[in-house]
Amino acid sequence: MHHTLPLRVRRVVSAVVAAVLMVAGTAACTPEDIVGSQPASGTGGAPAKVGPPQGGGTLHVLVAGEIATWDPQLLYVGPEAFFAQRTFVRTLTTYGAGDDEKQLVGDLATDTGTESNGGKSWTFTLRDGVTWQDGSPVTCDDVRHGVARTFDRTTHIGGTNYASYLLDVPTKVTSEGLEKPVYTGPADTKNAKSFLKAVVCKDRQITFHLRAPERDFPHIVALPEFAPRKAAADSKEAKASLAVSSTGPYRLEGSWVPGKGGTFVRNEHWEPESDPVRKAYPDRIVVTAGLTEATVIERLLNQQDSDAQAVSWVKASPTLRNQAGPALRARMTFPYTGSVDYLALNMRSPVMSKEVVREAFALATNRATYVTANGGDGAGSPTWSVLGPSVREAGLTPAKGARVEGNPDAARSLLEKAGLKLPLKVRVVHAESRLIDKAYAALEAGWERAGFDVERTAVPPEDYYKTIEKASAGKDFDVFRGSWLPDIPSASAVLPALFDARINVDSSGPGQDVGYFDDKAVAKLMDQAEATADPGKRAGLWAKADDLIRERGGYVALAATKVLHIHGSGVLHYDDHAIGGIVDLATVAVR
Repeated sequence: MHHTLPLRVRRVVSAVVAAVLMVAGTAACTPEDIVGSQPASGTGGAPAKVGPPQGGGTLHVLVAGEIATWDPQLLYVGPEAFFAQRTFVRTLTTYGAGDDEKQLVGDLATDTGTESNGGKSWTFTLRDGVTWQDGSPVTCDDVRHGVARTFDRTTHIGGTNYASYLLDVPTKVTSEGLEKPVYTGPADTKNAKSFLKAVVCKDRQITFHLRAPERDFPHIVALPEFAPRKAAADSKEAKASLAVSSTGPYRLEGSWVPGKGGTFVRNEHWEPESDPVRKAYPDRIVVTAGLTEATVIERLLNQQDSDAQAVSWVKASPTLRNQAGPALRARMTFPYTGSVDYLALNMRSPVMSKEVVREAFALATNRATYVTANGGDGAGSPTWSVLGPSVREAGLTPAKGARVEGNPDAARSLLEKAGLKLPLKVRVVHAESRLIDKAYAALEAGWERAGFDVERTAVPPEDYYKTIEKASAGKDFDVFRGSWLPDIPSASAVLPALFDARINVDSSGPGQDVGYFDDKAVAKLMDQAEATADPGKRAGLWAKADDLIRERGGYVALAATKVLHIHGSGVLHYDDHAIGGIVDLATVAVR
């Protein structure tokens, strides 16, 4: 069970903060692209998916800001990591493309692994013919060395850290009261024996021994953290993290130039027969970095010169869809990000500790206003039973089809029937941005109408998570805005991380369980889910746990977020991958 170590839930600040940022979308555009027409469709995409794609040409990728690293073990889940994994980084498993993009497949490995020892051991066999860009074979030792690097806390300052708390290596309790592995990376010869027992190589076969069953381990080894790494490639030079050693269809030509970018060309030693996913249609991929977000959007709208063959993961304003004519609509996509925005209700605050108050607050929350401001769809649509027993006991059960959310009048009636003196002061905190501020102002209007006196605090995104995860936040706020992008497509990467007090809450603060949700029945369901081998039964247990968390007021779902992407008219077979959330470089082509 994942509560053995507290490392899991102290690691996702950067990706979550990034999820709140949106581009204003005020760039110039050509008259034929912008007309007073109907909004773009929800899926969008280039109409040129008819017929087989042709290889060749140059694809351009426009990047806002810097690329901090190309080191697989330092890459966190997000656009840069997905770009790398579809071009030059291969892992034991990966996700398919097109109609199979949600399907996990073997990548470096021949399949998605073999389970033994009740889910505590997983074995993978490396494919024949997989090499580095210099033609040397990718070995089991290379994979093991990549994993070993994640244990070195002096250099592993980014990326995910699943290996360090999943692998069966001895641990010790630090002075901060945290349980951490005694093994500290490739230079630790003293404790190397324990690591080598946890990650065993035998010819082309690699076996991972875990401290507890982990049914989602085949998904976890799809993360760049588990990519191979040659020991000879290790270097303490700062520029080393931007060096590229490829196992995929592209290699970096020359060096990566910080603030400018680099060019990826075909890796002559990549064998298409060894790769089940990557088609590598373009001959070259030119990445231009160091741009502003507004510049990227403007270039994609105007399509001057090579920008007709350009893509980007920069988010455009959803309002641009309302102005788009047919030509621009054909170059727009509106995919889900995989991120869910929600409200965490503070179980320890005097006001939200009352069940009836939590239910009234959920009832008064009009998610439609939030979705309108941010794009996306309402997430976790509540049923009346999920709103809890206080609603039913108050005789507020609506007729079939009646609205059960965004109903401040019903919420006020619930509070009045409970005998509470109105207004009730509620302190709400959220990350600051132009769109988010507007969305919360609209939510506030509904809460005020329901009988809440709302004190709203907006915190700069870069300071938000350190603000709400400190111990004093539990006394300072009653409602927290959360945004969660799971590392893998499984509830096991969501519910324990956000609502299991056993791996979150200690004297230093709530971790990512910012509402101090602590429920034994929910914890039991989560433990049962993680111990269940059958995928269907496991999914059912996770669903029950999720329903119970909401019924007991652990969170109020706001939106499954979407983003607007624009690509050039010369980009063919464009597809925003369901797992990666951006254009799939494995299958895209240009003309």
